[in-house]
Amino acid sequence: MQGKKIVLIVLTVLLGALFFLLTIPMRRTYRAEIVVNSDELITCRTLLDTINWEHWYSDNEITRPSPDSLTMQSIKKSKLFAYHLKDQNGYEKEGQIEVSRKNRWNMQISWSEEVVFKNNVAKKIQLLFNPSEFRTAFLQNMVQFKNAIEHPDNIFGGLTFERKEMPANKLVILTDTVALSEVKEQIAYLHDKIIAQLPAEEIKHPGIYLSQHEALNDSTTMLCVAVAVTDALQEVKEPFEMIEMDEHPAVIIETQKSYTDMDEDIGIMYEWLKKNDKRPATSYWIRHTPSADIAKATGKNSFTIIQEVYSIK
Repeated sequence: MQGKKIVLIVLTVLLGALFFLLTIPMRRTYRAEIVVNSDELITCRTLLDTINWEHWYSDNEITRPSPDSLTMQSIKKSKLFAYHLKDQNGYEKEGQIEVSRKNRWNMQISWSEEVVFKNNVAKKIQLLFNPSEFRTAFLQNMVQFKNAIEHPDNIFGGLTFERKEMPANKLVILTDTVALSEVKEQIAYLHDKIIAQLPAEEIKHPGIYLSQHEALNDSTTMLCVAVAVTDALQEVKEPFEMIEMDEHPAVIIETQKSYTDMDEDIGIMYEWLKKNDKRPATSYWIRHTPSADIAKATGKNSFTIIQEVYSIK
């Protein structure tokens, strides 16, 4: 009788454990801190760029991990990010990332992440008895995040960089000092003024042109607009100028910022160049296409920034 009672107790315990594993979600929270050699802008924009999380965030359960939700709030001298990942099989991750300045050059990252399995019994047992495996994956993502910022490839600070050899080109340019509030209209005006003076057959890419701008003060800017022409065009009259550009290496990025509000993206571009051992060779150009008519734009447009570079290695 005593033996039957023991067997009954053991079976009851096993059934209870099985019921627990089948019905109760298994959770485990991991926490760690890391220092990243970066500023707040690049660190935060890397986190906000959820489309490109898969370049530094890995997950064995989700093939292409990207947060289902991500929020950011300011708390005193730090930024707090909260994210949520999940699949269709009861697997979830709830994370919090606190970003604060450690010193002039570095950011302090305090990261916590809760791993949840609701249905998969094998994964529940693994999380219960071998939690270090999930902690290793958690720490690896932190290191990959750090490396994505400190040693960037083509994705950096929410921008995608393309390395390209630009062909030799001949440009007709027109420069003027304009009011900052009239930049949109003046770019279109200078472009129209250039093409009005050029034979149509000598314009290399009709509808596509370049511009540069440099703020002189709070209200005025120096604006330069350029149109590519064929080699057959030999000269132009003042106030037009002609310049010839040799074949050169460049980096190209797309920005969704407005024309006069690109400082953040330009700053990120210069930081990317520095981290990739490159330097600007000239001022950057902004390429305009017929789909980016800023004179008529009411919202944000996509502009292409072209920066000629040279290597310091």
